[in-house]
Amino acid sequence: MTASTTRIVIRHLRGSKINQIEQFDLDGLQEITLGRDPSSNVRYDLQRDDEVSRTHAVIRIKNDKELYFRIADLNSSNGTFLNGERIGGEVELLPDDVVELGSGGPKFTFDVQPRPGNLPARTRQMGAIEVAATRMLAASPQAGATVEHAAAADTRQRTAAADTAALAKVPVGKQTILRMLSEERSKARQVWIAALAAVLILAVLGGGALYWHNGRATRQLESELAAATQSAEAARAATDERLATQLGIGPAIIKKLGDSTVYVDFKWALYDQLTRQPLFQRMVTIKGERLPCFVKMADGSIVRWLTTDDSGNGSYHPIGENGSGSGFVVDERGFILTNKHVAAGWQTRYEDWPSGDAWRGAVYNLDSKPSRGPTVEDLNSLDTTDLKNWIPEKGAFVFETDRPIRLSSGSRPVFATNETLNVQFPGTRMPVSANILRTSIDADVAVLKIDSTQSLNKLDLVLDGYNVQVGEKVLVLGYPGVSSKTIAVQELNEGGHLSPRTVSIPEPTVTQGIVSRVSPPMKTGQGDVTTLGTTGDTYQLDIFAGPGDSGGPVLNAQGKVMALLTYRSTQAEHVSFAVPVKYVRELLQLQRDSP
Repeated sequence: MTASTTRIVIRHLRGSKINQIEQFDLDGLQEITLGRDPSSNVRYDLQRDDEVSRTHAVIRIKNDKELYFRIADLNSSNGTFLNGERIGGEVELLPDDVVELGSGGPKFTFDVQPRPGNLPARTRQMGAIEVAATRMLAASPQAGATVEHAAAADTRQRTAAADTAALAKVPVGKQTILRMLSEERSKARQVWIAALAAVLILAVLGGGALYWHNGRATRQLESELAAATQSAEAARAATDERLATQLGIGPAIIKKLGDSTVYVDFKWALYDQLTRQPLFQRMVTIKGERLPCFVKMADGSIVRWLTTDDSGNGSYHPIGENGSGSGFVVDERGFILTNKHVAAGWQTRYEDWPSGDAWRGAVYNLDSKPSRGPTVEDLNSLDTTDLKNWIPEKGAFVFETDRPIRLSSGSRPVFATNETLNVQFPGTRMPVSANILRTSIDADVAVLKIDSTQSLNKLDLVLDGYNVQVGEKVLVLGYPGVSSKTIAVQELNEGGHLSPRTVSIPEPTVTQGIVSRVSPPMKTGQGDVTTLGTTGDTYQLDIFAGPGDSGGPVLNAQGKVMALLTYRSTQAEHVSFAVPVKYVRELLQLQRDSP
């Protein structure tokens, strides 16, 4: 029997859980499931980790005479990779092995602590990317920690064995050269120790030669450090000058604008208004596959099987969402703008279906008997228009816990609440609670309010009537999840007990692009013909925007806000959409102007 102190340690290197550590006590544990299904032991984000299937892979614990581990792919859409090789069937898993869910998807290292004697690490070489990720993770030892932006230059570090000629040409980070200098000096000290063992024979000759070697290596590396630093500074100056030339905005102004751009963290849940109880979606396991349950109504439409009772066994998935987005200060008194789908997600479409792979579910007929089981369906093959366009606040069908029988004849009223709604300013460790003031009925815009003890620096909006041009260069400020992170680790003394605490420190990412299309305003023509854009009244941008950028400001060449980033295309990574700033004005102006 494995002792309860033995545990599996999973260190996440990439994906929405990057730099988090999860631990599992081996006492009584038989397997660890990996996927986006809410019941998975290692659960990935439904939206941001779209390379991961709902039930992607499983780690099985074997403990016959000796403890060992196996990993198997569960027929995932994008495959499971072990140390860079795609696996088929069930294969051996050893400490320090690297597991990747889908090519380019979330990645983690597997370990066992304390490590049993029969489980040595696999002999292999780590690539430069793995080394960098492991180093970043080591700075974040606390499980569940969320980290923010780190210096982008860290991702370009070279190993100490790099060609010195290449170092002189490529801008290498100062910390990399200092590390190389330290390693070289360390090697020289080792040579000195070996020389001292033979000091009676070669005291003068050996000592002199080693001293000369050490001095020469030090001078050479110091010269390379100076050259690399000068080259890096020249490259940064050239980039700043180019950006200022193209957009008319220098680095100092961009930093000032970024200081008014905030990170938004949210979590909300949906409740049945009649019983005041939270709503859950029923889940069922069929042939080892965990599936959400749906009900086919009398008219053929498909709805979610929602219930107010989760039976206390975790078989039901709560309706709600948690995630992060961006926003910016628009008034010195603490008014902050962001997207409606960030601040009040229940007022927008509930997107709980996966992208890129089949959306499978267990479909029951309305009022059917419990003995009559469901059919497993690929929901994309059915008419799911109403299902995908469901806006939670408009109401929902609620069923009995164990039978697909409605509790009411029609849709029941519901309400939602933000369990968490915080904003965090760049360079700070403390989040600030926010409240929703207003949300737009016409666009994906919301106004938040925070209590501030100081007058805040705000971003200016473009003037009323500003004419956005196709091809116009823009900047987007925000907090995409794919960006590098910055963390602060501090040791807390709570009642004499010392415990480490990891705190994220947000820093916004700056992205440059252009306006590629301006959607036409809605027009009513002759008869019943109405002309409107398929994405609503938005600007289409040719720019990369990742999950987490939602609500960030879109700035023109003068540093004025012309729009809010709202959605990105899932079919083309450089296509995103933004809400014109006119909807912001309508939301901020409560009273009409007097004539």
